Amino acid sequence: MPSKIMSKAQLTAFLLQVEGDPALKARVDGAADSAAVVLIAAETGHVFSAATLSRQQRG
Repeated sequence: MPSKIMSKAQLTAFLLQVEGDPALKARVDGAADSAAVVLIAAETGHVFSAATLSRQQRG
């Protein structure tokens, strides 16, 4: 499914951005839930679902 692959690529790119940006990392660390992280990511141009984030967190 191409959308899952693209979503995972977006998530990976976002996580790399978070690691390189202390202010962004603080926002993500302070996010109330996965949906809040998805909204923060969208503000930076990265689009993925809360489900994709949850799968990534589970490993």
